[in-house]
Amino acid sequence: MLTQVRNALKGVVAWIVVVLLILAFAMFGVPEMRQFADNSALTVGGEKFSAQYIQSEFSRSVQAQRTQSGGAYTRDDAIASGLPDQVINSIATTSALSQFASDLGLALPREILRDYLQQNENFQNPATGQFDRLVLESILSRNGITAGEFERRIEEDLMRTQVFGALAASGPAPDVLVAAFLLRETENRRIAYLTVTDNMAGIAAEPTPDDLQTYYQSNQEAFTAPEYRTFDLLILRHEDFRDDLATPEEDLRQIYEANKPRLYDKPETRTLYQTTFDTETEAQAAVAALRQGKPFENIASERGLSLEAVTFTDAQKRDILDPAVAEAAFVDGLEEGAVLDPVESLFGWSIIQIAGITAPETITYEEVREEIKSTYLEQDTRRRLQDAIDEIEEERDTGADLAIAAESIGKSIVTVGPIDRFSFAPGGAIIDKVPGEALIEAFQLDEGDESEAATLATSDGYFFVSMNEITPPTLEPFDYVRDEVEQRWRKEEREQRISGTVRGIRDAVTAGQSLDEAAEPFARAPIELTVGRRFENDTISTAFNDQLFFAELGDLVSGPTALGQSQVVAEIREIVVAPNDIPPEQQNIYSQYLGYQLDQELLEAFVTTLREDYGVKMNRAQLDILFADTQ
Repeated sequence: MLTQVRNALKGVVAWIVVVLLILAFAMFGVPEMRQFADNSALTVGGEKFSAQYIQSEFSRSVQAQRTQSGGAYTRDDAIASGLPDQVINSIATTSALSQFASDLGLALPREILRDYLQQNENFQNPATGQFDRLVLESILSRNGITAGEFERRIEEDLMRTQVFGALAASGPAPDVLVAAFLLRETENRRIAYLTVTDNMAGIAAEPTPDDLQTYYQSNQEAFTAPEYRTFDLLILRHEDFRDDLATPEEDLRQIYEANKPRLYDKPETRTLYQTTFDTETEAQAAVAALRQGKPFENIASERGLSLEAVTFTDAQKRDILDPAVAEAAFVDGLEEGAVLDPVESLFGWSIIQIAGITAPETITYEEVREEIKSTYLEQDTRRRLQDAIDEIEEERDTGADLAIAAESIGKSIVTVGPIDRFSFAPGGAIIDKVPGEALIEAFQLDEGDESEAATLATSDGYFFVSMNEITPPTLEPFDYVRDEVEQRWRKEEREQRISGTVRGIRDAVTAGQSLDEAAEPFARAPIELTVGRRFENDTISTAFNDQLFFAELGDLVSGPTALGQSQVVAEIREIVVAPNDIPPEQQNIYSQYLGYQLDQELLEAFVTTLREDYGVKMNRAQLDILFADTQ
């Protein structure tokens, strides 16, 4: 986040494009939107924002995205991508930061603002390397921001930067931290390990009937059958109500005509070259040169601009923010290559050349008929499905059970169960084709209860559940589970023997023997191995490796093997730090990265707390109206 803030403050073009640090603060979730008593669409602490202001910021963001994407970004695209929430969230965050800066009494002398504008390379003429007001005005004009508004925002932004600067170290991580992280990556350990298997742990005991009975009584939870439920299930999917649906041609055409202006009519677009002069005389001279054949690229170059910087690609009339320029550039009858007379615009005298014209286009009814038909059928299907649900509810209101209610719409229920909450039947068979959400609902009902209509997780229908029978958890008879009891008893006995052998080896080492000497009675020799932090094999698991690197030199570590039913005992014999082969320049980058991570965590915590302290309240009703036309 800090990097984004700094980049935004260094490059004002980027700052404009993302609109007041939208991307810098997009990571902070938009607070719960609720309706409040006042008429403000957004309130942050003592500052209120109208719906008109939010709409303006949103429109500016759409325009910026459209410019970046070459004109292929629409308002609907913005809604679909969540841009409204990003804009609202950005306004809320920047307001909280500004209020905090104000509460601290921070002030920005005008000299700092002047120096910032003079030194920022985005406002410098590439030919002279000096601040060029025309470059600034061109940028502002293309982004619909007045000079006064821009100055105010830059001033607020620089004050907020003072706050960030006080919090962030703005440098590499401490050397101690970097060294610790690098050491962690280069550290290896030489170990000696012994695998303790079943045949090293003595002769297995044979269980007596009393042993098995005692184990059964002491571990009843392991031999208790889970709760089982039997229920009726009715599933209604959209596809079940699609048969025999009609698609009247007249209706489809009405839908097309109703949506034609918004969806199917593509307006004329024009590609323009445009730049601005201080005086009409200068503009007239430039127009004359263009009409005599001088390329617009040369005009732009003389003013320290590239052709790309003065080009509006495939713009609609509404995309041109300066009204005078928009009116002049979209006069009927203009042809490609036409050079317009100078236009008195917001920032001076603009000259315009029509670089390209794309005629308006209409997508025909025949081209989108199948798409409209599919949508029409989907809507009709949903209506049929909702009618069916209403009819079921009416039947149940009369006292009919789910089975009878289903018959009223020509459907039938399916009886499921007995089944446990994990979809297993008694004996372990899996009962499939029961939606997980229906199973969850079934285990929340009491015997005799029926659920309301609930949405399927796939969003393609609804389901009803009627609970018939609940069988509570039941301890299985000993004779029924005797084989399982013996199997578990033998497994536990084996684990105890192996664990006892491991304890004996550890005790012997603690008493003064080496691991090699403690292994001699088993006719085994420990295996020596050097391992890194990510080492693993059939014996050493990832979890056991973690234990090795938490232990100290000379310690013994024991635990289960990665595979099989054995255990492993390992001794840390040497801690080796491999030579650091990371080049110094990469170490510096790593140090900067760790420093950035520390800054980011601090700033995220600070901004989150700041928003909570000032309070962010949103009027959901106003915001819904604001963006309703594209939802």
